[in-house]
Amino acid sequence: MASASWPAHTDAAGIYFVTTSAIDRKHVFRRDVIKRILVDSLNTGRILGQYQLFVFVIMPNHIHFIVRCLSENSISDVVREFKKTTSNYIFRQLEAEENKKALAFLDATAEAAKMKDRAVWEGEYQAKDVFSPDFLRQKVEYIHNNPCQPHWQLASSPEKYVWSSAGYYLAGRRALIPLSDVRELLE
Repeated sequence: MASASWPAHTDAAGIYFVTTSAIDRKHVFRRDVIKRILVDSLNTGRILGQYQLFVFVIMPNHIHFIVRCLSENSISDVVREFKKTTSNYIFRQLEAEENKKALAFLDATAEAAKMKDRAVWEGEYQAKDVFSPDFLRQKVEYIHNNPCQPHWQLASSPEKYVWSSAGYYLAGRRALIPLSDVRELLE
């Protein structure tokens, strides 16, 4: 079955579905203060003109988002900057809280993974080229339903999970941060 083609007015270049995980897939992003750091950092990249942000979800040990890279920014530049910035802010937050247990945990996890410096993120990430409207729809649905999966049970419905763009798309609520509307790519 052939996938749907992009609408004539849509420039589909540079749109990616990104997944990146906490070091050793540990639940580093459980606390709201840490989730807020991740969301605010997504917003900063958007404000700085690195990308358009369409969809996101913050999970306890990973994050998914869909972006279109802008200007000279490659997806590797975008992800590298996001991970570097969030790592710095997360460590600052833990140090300000004097959260020795969390800092020791991250240090030990990085050491076990044979990393030379303390780390929040796995070194690798996935960035899949969004090649068709069907693929885009599937990934948006996947991102929004992720918190409701039986192994997570973070919300009873996608729009009830605050740390996602689902409330904006499914319930018409204001998003935590401004988004580019993915529906415009599908019209």
